[in-house]
Amino acid sequence: MQLSERFLTLVQQQLTTLQSEADLQQVVVYVAQSKDGQSPSLEAVGQWPTGGKPLPPVEADDGLRAPSPDRRWYPLQEGSILLGVLRAERFAVDQDWSETLDLRLQATAAALAQCLGLELDRRRLLDQLSQQREQIGLMVHQLRNPLAALRTYAQLLIRRLGPES
Repeated sequence: MQLSERFLTLVQQQLTTLQSEADLQQVVVYVAQSKDGQSPSLEAVGQWPTGGKPLPPVEADDGLRAPSPDRRWYPLQEGSILLGVLRAERFAVDQDWSETLDLRLQATAAALAQCLGLELDRRRLLDQLSQQREQIGLMVHQLRNPLAALRTYAQLLIRRLGPES
């Protein structure tokens, strides 16, 4: 799925707002991508801090499958549909995650889920519009051929009849 630049910019802005959190080491946003005939995978679409190497899909990184007290996953859901996840990693500390940080990450994940839902709706509507344009173009083309034939027959008939008729 091709995501718009507006959505990707919004993701990066949301992640940048988390830079004031001293405990956070890395925050990554993944979007569920389905390829033809394959099971969906979680592809990274934004990360903080920026400038790091591109991250592989979650399925390709075995280290992410192991539980860690310094990693949290926040779902990007619309109803019962999982659209993606937000992964937060913090520096190793002995204390639990602060409630304010947890709430902030939940709010960020909820906002990104809403925006991702809107992005998917936008993509679906653009695809429908493109299909409708194709169908209208085909109909106009098919209508143009009979009209051109009728015009030619009318011109021939006018020539045959002459100016007095």
